Amino acid sequence: METTKFILIGGGGHARVVSSIIEAQEISQLEAVFDLNPKIETLDGVSVYQKYSSDLFPNASAIIAIGDNRIRKQLAQTINHVFGVLIHSSASLDRLSSVGGGSVVMQRAVIQRGTRVGKHGIINTASSIDHDCVLGDFVHIAPNATLCGGVVIGDETFVGAGAVVLPQIKIGKRVTVGAGAVVTKNIPDGATVVGNPGKIITSYGAN
Repeated sequence: METTKFILIGGGGHARVVSSIIEAQEISQLEAVFDLNPKIETLDGVSVYQKYSSDLFPNASAIIAIGDNRIRKQLAQTINHVFGVLIHSSASLDRLSSVGGGSVVMQRAVIQRGTRVGKHGIINTASSIDHDCVLGDFVHIAPNATLCGGVVIGDETFVGAGAVVLPQIKIGKRVTVGAGAVVTKNIPDGATVVGNPGKIITSYGAN
């Protein structure tokens, strides 16, 4: 079987976890990493290049390995490689669910039936997404967060570690859900939600 080659955009701590997912797949190989920080010369033994070029490793698939949603969105517009998808072997993805290009599903994450994950998403370690959820592009679901069935999440939203979103809740674009929050009501664009039950502490709109 032919080896799938990857490049990573970003060489920080999040990139190291993404790199470990590539290593865990016998038919995948990390070719190179691109990061503007001159102090980062290698990522776990893989060479780091400061300047990205589409001429380098043209047959590799790219993953933007940066946790910040807005930065991922900005960089995605500058990358000319095809974006791949990475799903760790310990994760569970139902056959009737889908994950968009550029997205990463990490160790022990669960995505149940009928769920759609958009482009450039991060489904982080041991997070749980139940049936029929819809996640927009550039969404980050942090470790151990739980989305119950039928949840809808807008583009660039971050759901913090250990947060819980109750069934059928709709969360807007560019929302921040704090770690450990329990979201019991729909949340408008641009809001920050904390606590149990979740309360909106700031709201600036999606722009």
